[in-house]
Amino acid sequence: MAYNAKEIEEKLTLKCTSWSYIFPSIERKFLTQNFDESIRIANEIAKIANQLNHHPELVFKHNALIIRIHTHSASGITDKDFELAEKIDQLLLA
Repeated sequence: MAYNAKEIEEKLTLKCTSWSYIFPSIERKFLTQNFDESIRIANEIAKIANQLNHHPELVFKHNALIIRIHTHSASGITDKDFELAEKIDQLLLA
């Protein structure tokens, strides 16, 4: 079941404070030291995504990685998206 915009904002406030809701995805921008670090982090995110069988959109920049998540099959944001976002946050805080 996909959440509505108000529910998404509430869940982000409680669980994923570094993420924003930018329709149709939840999104986080993570600053890095350089492009190589962006790629290294993306590879770690790929491992998590494969374990959950839920894959984000990743945008690489010279000193940043932009992560966008939504559930295509539900045409919106679901619990799977929040689970992946939380696991990514754990990785980025490690």
